[in-house]
Amino acid sequence: MDDSTLISSSKSGLEHMLSITEEFYALNNTSANHHKYVLISNSLPLTTTSNASPVEFNLSLSSLNSISSISVTPISITSSFRFLGVWFNIKVSQDFVKKQIANKCNSFAATLRPAKLTAKQVIYLYNTVA
Repeated sequence: MDDSTLISSSKSGLEHMLSITEEFYALNNTSANHHKYVLISNSLPLTTTSNASPVEFNLSLSSLNSISSISVTPISITSSFRFLGVWFNIKVSQDFVKKQIANKCNSFAATLRPAKLTAKQVIYLYNTVA
């Protein structure tokens, strides 16, 4: 199963959605690896390390859901994450994105360096391939 993203304005809203996802998994005979879950929040006590305390989500039990709680560790404020193809971080730092762009441009330039291309060919390759 591919990645899923749940968005909520409250912990209780997220608990409700997590309960629904567990029921969905039961109905479809699938499962999720809860250890891979990641929490991104701007309302938790923020930490600059990856040693943040896990947040416990209490789920609603039902005939389709026997999991009573899920523990999820929040990312640090300095970690960047991708959402809908755009990179973000809680600290609103652009350093990660700047480094990522620089690495991509340097890699692209290193690949093209030995080739004998015209300026129009380089522009075409950059716009369609890179």
